[in-house]
Formats: sequence, C-alpha cells, structure tokens
Amino acid sequence: MDPPLLDSASIELKRRPHDPTRKARRAVAYLRRLVRRTVSRFWPRDQSSAQLRGIVAHPLVKGLPRVSLASQPPTDHPDRLPIARRLIRAYGLTKAAEVRARLVKPQDDLWTQLIDAELEQLLRLLSSEDAVALSKYLRDFGEHYTWFGGLTLSLDGFTQHRDHSSIAAIYLDKLVCLAESIGALSLENPEQSVNWGSNLYAGVDELLDAVERMIGIAVVPRVTAVPVTGIATRHGLLHYRHLNSLYAALRIQSLVRVGSAACEYGGGLGLVAYYANKLGLPDYTLFDLPLTNVFSGHFLMNTLGADAVRLYGEEPQREAVKILPYWECAVEPADRYSLALNQDSFPEIDPDAVLEYFRQIERTSVDYFLSINQEAQASMGTRRQNSVPNLLRGDSGFQRVYRMKYWLREGYVEELYRLRRKSDGPPEGPRDRR
Repeated sequence: MDPPLLDSASIELKRRPHDPTRKARRAVAYLRRLVRRTVSRFWPRDQSSAQLRGIVAHPLVKGLPRVSLASQPPTDHPDRLPIARRLIRAYGLTKAAEVRARLVKPQDDLWTQLIDAELEQLLRLLSSEDAVALSKYLRDFGEHYTWFGGLTLSLDGFTQHRDHSSIAAIYLDKLVCLAESIGALSLENPEQSVNWGSNLYAGVDELLDAVERMIGIAVVPRVTAVPVTGIATRHGLLHYRHLNSLYAALRIQSLVRVGSAACEYGGGLGLVAYYANKLGLPDYTLFDLPLTNVFSGHFLMNTLGADAVRLYGEEPQREAVKILPYWECAVEPADRYSLALNQDSFPEIDPDAVLEYFRQIERTSVDYFLSINQEAQASMGTRRQNSVPNLLRGDSGFQRVYRMKYWLREGYVEELYRLRRKSDGPPEGPRDRR
C-alpha cells in the first residue's frame, strides 16, 4: 500500500545541527587557496615546480630567492688575434698527427655526434686558417642558448629553458651547496632547527665573501673571456660551471702534495685547470678532442695569460697548463701525475676509449683517480651511456676509497679511487687537508 500523502504544512523543518568546527574548516580551506595563489606568484610554472624541486638541493620554503640573472659580453683585447693564430697552428699539427695516433679515435658517442652536428662552422674556420674570423667566433660563442654544456658559460640544457628567476635560483642553490661543502656555511638540519630552509636565502655577496675568505682566491674570473650569463653579484656574474669546476679543483688541492702534477680527461672549457692554477697547481694537463682543445686553449690563454698555456706542438713548460689531444696520454711517462680527474664526460664517451683511458690513468698516475659523474645510463645514439663504477668493477688497479653523493649537482656521484700496482699493498686513505 502506498504511504499516505503528507501535507506540506505538517512537515517539520529540521535545522542542521550546530558544528563548532565548520568555521575553522572553512578558514583552513581559504588559507590553502591563499597559499596556492601566493606560491604560484613566486614559483613560475614554466616547466612545473616538481622539475625545479628535482634540480635544487634546498627547499624553497619562501618561494624563489631574490637573485637576478644577467648577461655580460666578453672583454676584447689585442691579444685575441695572436691567440687565434696559435690555436690554428696547434689544431693543424693535431689533425696531421691524428692519423698516426696510438689510440683509436672514439666512435659514435655523444661528443663525436655533437661535433658533426653543432660545430661545422668552427671546422670551416680552422680549415681556412682565418685567424680574424676564428677570434670573433670564439669570442662570441655561447652568446645565445646552447643545448649542450661544457663549452660555454651561457644558458644551456642544464636549466631546460626555465625562466630567468628559476635559473638564478638554481645557480644560487649550487653556490649554497659549495659553501656548505667547504664549511663556509653550516649545513642545515631539519631535525634540529626551526629555520630549516634558510640557507638558500642567504645574501649572495655575503656567501661569496665567506667562500673566498676560506679558499683564498676569487670565485669569479677577473677577465671575461667568453659571454657569461649568471647571477648578478658585486664580484661579477656567477655561472653554475664556475662552482662545479672550483669544487673539483679544491678536491684536487686537498688530495695532492704541493708541486704535484695533475691531469684531466675531457676538460671542456678548461675551468678546472683555471682554478687549479689559481690554487697553486700550475702543472696541469688536459687530454681532450682536438676541437674541444680549441675552446679550452682560447679560454685559458685569455684568462690566465698566453704564457701560462702550452698547446700541442709548442715547447712544454712544467709551470703551465698543457692542452693535448686525447691520444697523447699514451706517450706520457709512467707515474707522471699524482692524480687524474674526469668530471661529467666518461659516461658520454665511447666505452672502448674510456677503458683505454683507464689503462693510461693506471700507468701514468701515482695516487688517485677522481670521478664526478652521473650513472643514469641514458641513450646516446646506438648505445647507452657508461657507468664508471661498472666499467671499473673487477679492476684491481683501482681501489675505491669513498663513494658519496656529489655536493653540487643532484643525481651525480663523486668517487675517489686509489691507484696501485698489483704488487702494492692495501690502499691508503686520502690526505684530506681541507
């Protein structure tokens, strides 16, 4: 049977019971919306905040720090033309010697692909031996965005086309990491301090002052050899590659004796060699591709001075940076160096070439091999990138002293290997004097 119809007048309206938390919940929801709107103003969403958080080491608890990005053209001077002539001569000698090289040329890796695709104009200038045009090309290279890094101090693929405010925050994050790594700034602890996250908001000039007082040299090179885009400071423009290279040079300084020789495989622009020279380690050798050596020779002769650098085919000098093609490592004397460095390139190089470099490092270096690299093993053409520890696994000549996360770049690892002959005893610990 159907229920009886109710008269509307007989319906008793029931009031909603009083909820004492309702007003508070409304207030919380409003505050959440307000926070989201405020964060969106300070945190640009060009590549999503998640990507920015993945590339910086410190929490952005107050939004983006107040730092700005600026660009500066290179300093022009009359020495650029004679420097270009030296580079042309050395490159010509290098290419003539390459056919007789003892080491096989790397094949089908990231850098051989890059040279073919991106540096065709430079190859033409070197072939034509036009010193004036080469001088201008090298002076202005990096004026605009380049997707690859290592050869410029401009915007590159590391920052993934982010807006300038985010890029400045990333560069500042790396300065804070450097300051923490050397003890110029105390490391934060989220368990012990209500000020967790404050390090990223320290004044950039005060941070640079503290770092320079501790290391005894200027962080920003005084001479602008190439275009620079970096954080604006009263010390000059600061690029993240300045910081990566300075860190590596400081590690080398802490590990070798005064007056020791060091070498680097794949030195790129030559920034580590620059800082090593300033830190009192002038006997430094770079082994790299002939075309890359043109960039490092140009940068180092313009920053350290033409007399502080020796190119291939020139009279060697102990107290100078030597820039040599990669195959010259095979003719260097045994035990020539105290330490060998590779930073951010062995994963991208033909694995057969890397294994040969390891053999030469073991033969020519006495104490250490320092590796600062990533291990993602991403694709590079027809093969995947290398993993340094995988390539060295089982090699008794390389005894790992330590492995740790790299201070300055997320996703990178720093490893120190003690080099020893098969007749040596157990490896000794490093002499970390920093």
